[in-house]
Amino acid sequence: MHARLVGGCWEAAATISRPGSGHFGAGAGAGAGHATQVVTHHAGGRIRIRLRQDGLARWSPIVQPYFPNLCSAIADSQHRLPLQAGQGYLLDNHRWLHARTRFSGDDRSCERLASPASPFPRGSLLTLGRPAPTRPRR
Repeated sequence: MHARLVGGCWEAAATISRPGSGHFGAGAGAGAGHATQVVTHHAGGRIRIRLRQDGLARWSPIVQPYFPNLCSAIADSQHRLPLQAGQGYLLDNHRWLHARTRFSGDDRSCERLASPASPFPRGSLLTLGRPAPTRPRR
């Protein structure tokens, strides 16, 4: 998503990296939520993206002109995982910007932070549930 934003509108990427470009959290009173930048650059070229697109996010006026560019980069980068009842997925929280869409029915989910005995390769995406269909061998 960030690479798409940089390639499509460098100014948008630079603006959301400025301190105070986003405010995340509930309420408008003193101490409610916190102001931060959407993108934080770290050593080694690593970046952290903190992003919400719900009622708990407010945007600095400097971001407003670039919000369509940000939304477009997000939409162009999406990979949807249609899940059936009983299915789930594992992901590297330090590699993938992730979200969910609305759903109906029982909200039964299992979220677990763990250190696996055998580490997954950085950026791994594993799905649980029914195995993926395979092609017949010829």
